[in-house]
Parts: sequence; structure tokens; C-alpha cells
Amino acid sequence: MKKGIRVYNLYPKLIGSMEKWIEHFDRIKEMNFNWIYINPFHSPGFSGSDYAVKDYNLYHPLFVTGEMDFSDLHGQKEKGDFLLEKVCNEAEKKGMKIMMDLVINHTAIDSPLTKEHPEWYMKNSDGSIKNPGAMDGNNWIEWGDLAQIDNEYSIDKDNLWEYWLDMILKYAKLGVRGFRCDAAYHIPRNLWEYLISNVKSKYPDSVFIAETLGCTPKQLINTADAGFDFVMNSFKWWDLKADYFLKDYGEWADKYPSLTFPENHDTERYSKEINGNKDLAIAKYALGAYFCSSIAITIGFEFGFERKIDVVQTNPSWMEDKKYDISKEISRINQIKSEYDILQEDNIIEPIYFKNHNIFAFTKESLDKSEKILVMINNDGEHINTIYYNGLYNLMGGEKVIDISHGHRMENIPDNFEYNLSPGEVKLFYIKK
Repeated sequence: MKKGIRVYNLYPKLIGSMEKWIEHFDRIKEMNFNWIYINPFHSPGFSGSDYAVKDYNLYHPLFVTGEMDFSDLHGQKEKGDFLLEKVCNEAEKKGMKIMMDLVINHTAIDSPLTKEHPEWYMKNSDGSIKNPGAMDGNNWIEWGDLAQIDNEYSIDKDNLWEYWLDMILKYAKLGVRGFRCDAAYHIPRNLWEYLISNVKSKYPDSVFIAETLGCTPKQLINTADAGFDFVMNSFKWWDLKADYFLKDYGEWADKYPSLTFPENHDTERYSKEINGNKDLAIAKYALGAYFCSSIAITIGFEFGFERKIDVVQTNPSWMEDKKYDISKEISRINQIKSEYDILQEDNIIEPIYFKNHNIFAFTKESLDKSEKILVMINNDGEHINTIYYNGLYNLMGGEKVIDISHGHRMENIPDNFEYNLSPGEVKLFYIKK
């Protein structure tokens, strides 16, 4: 099973030109991330949405020139290719790799492909191109700026699939090595098998992540089996109490590495959710990092940004002042994560519940049964909470338990355990069997 990755989402519209992306690489490296994920950088359709791609071979002008001038996209293409290759090379020099968004479930409704290859799209009963949509409660929400691709039944499927492969290989040649696959479970499994196998035959170090948020365990497993290296999970939304998450997670956790995050471009900023509580932000990141094989943050999480990303409106003027800086804590957590195999794996979680609901704990064993961790967290961001546990050695399967926490570390771990957890504190205990 593939070891986990640590991903920094450099949201491009918040930064500007590709030259400016590179200016962030040193501090990203200092936080011990090994991947940089960039949201769609292609030219968008009329809505301006990052996820309404108009032309997969042209760049959004902001990332090439630093300006919002769309008058000469074709003339900027060569420079865009040069800059993207430079971005990939600069990341590689610092021991990191670049990941891009792969949006092939739909295009912008005004994409030239709708005219050049109308047979690649789903149609309404009147022959018009179908807009994708989703249920919002009892209401159907249709996205009028998007055109639904028919990846499964198009009469010209062979050429459509070849188009996708050529596009991916183009960016792989420029140095992109990761592909975050948008709405992956809406796309036929055999298309993913075709794309992933062909890309990996030329670029064996390439990584594919399936965006599987909101799907059932059966859908996740079917998607993952197409050859994905990682899937995405909904750990972010789990309240650490409800049974549903562990039940679903348990169906696949020991088979498919997964990635979690405290926030992304679709969610509210976590700092806003917790009213700017720095300790809870650190705790949220630590818990996700220790629970799942892979972890990601969106630029600004480390600084307490509160303004929600908008896939249409976000621009460099939205960059916020720091409310706090937890970069060092993130660096420490990532360093610990990189040093222990068990922290780079997903496996079945055994929760431990306490009468004091501010405290939560869990154990996880490594896939080869040679390692075990115990994680304890104080979810109260304001008060100290005391944790008691008698028989910790039996729980861990031995006496040689060590404290590898990112914060204060205990020199001796007693069998009859008692400890005052500071606000938001996370303890991480480890044993090698």
C-alpha cells in the first residue's frame, strides 16, 4: 500500500502569477509538505469559475501575466507552458512535487469542444447539451455554466478518451506528477483504468487522487479499484461521536490510503468555525494527520484566514493578514508523520469514549501489526481536562510505550494513566511490537 502524502493547496487565484507561486515554496517546504496542489489553472468559461474549464490547453491569464486580460490567451500559451515547467522544476529542487486538478466530468458550456465535438457531450431530449447538477435537499440545482461530458456512451468515445490522455500527458511532460481527479466517482471506472495505466506506464512516479467526498463505501471502493493511489474521505465533518463515519470508514480503511483536510476550497474556513482559536486549529490538523495516511491544508489555514474561497471571485486582493501563525506546529506534526510508517497508513480505528465528552481517544494498529498508536485529544479549546485510563499497557500491547507528541512529551508513561490535557492538546503514544 502506498505511503501517505502531505499536501499544501496553493490556491492560485489568491496568489496571482506562477512566478509568485514559487515565492511560497520555501515556507511550504519548511512546514514539511511534500506535494503542492494547484486548483485549475486553465482558461475558464463565461462564468469565470475555476471548475468551468473552457480550454484545457490554454492558461488563465492571471497565472501567466499577473493580469486579468483575456484578449491573447493563445499568444500566452508558450509562456504559460514555460512557467508551469519552471514551477515544477523549482518544487522538485526543494523535494516537492506539483499536483494539478483534473476536471473531466464536464467542461464550460462555452468550451470550443461543444462545437468541435458535440458527440462528446450528454444531450437533453431536445438535442441540446445537458448541464450537470445535483440535489440540494429536495431541490435539483443545475449548473448552467457547465456542459456534461458523456465519458461512457459517446459514439466517439475512443477519440474522447485519447483527448483526455493526451492532455494529461502534456502536463506530465511539463513536470506535473499529481492529479487530483474532480468528481472521480461520476466518471466510468474503465476510463480511469485507461488513463491511470497509460500515464503510469510513462511516468511511474505519478500519483492519482480520487475526489470521493459524499459517495457511498461501495462507490468509493469501485472508484479506488481503478488504480487510484489515494481516495478522499469525509473525516473533516465527523463529530467524533456519530457511528456512521467509522462504520463507512471501516469498510475500506485497511485497503485504500485516504486523504483528509481541515478545510478546502468548498468549505468555510476552519478558523471561522472555531472563532479563531489557535489551539483548536492545531488540534484539528494533528488529529487528521494521525488518523489518516494523508493530510492537506489550503493556503491560509496556517494563518487563520477566515474568508471562504470562491471559485469565481477569489483574487490576490483577498489575501488576509495573519490572525495567528501555526506553521511551526504544522511542521512538527508533518515531521513526526514522515518518521513513522503507521502514521502514513489508514487502518481500522478503535475509538475510546469517556464520560467527559470533551475528551476523545483512539488506537490504530499498523497494517503489518508491528506498530500501534494511541491518540488522545482535548476538544475543549478553553479549559484543561483531565484524562484517566487504567491499564494503558494492556491497551497498547506492551510496556515500552513512548510519547511522540508534537507538543509536550512525557518521559515515563504509567500503566494507570492520569494526565491534564491543555486546551486543544493532542497526545500521541507509540509502541513498536
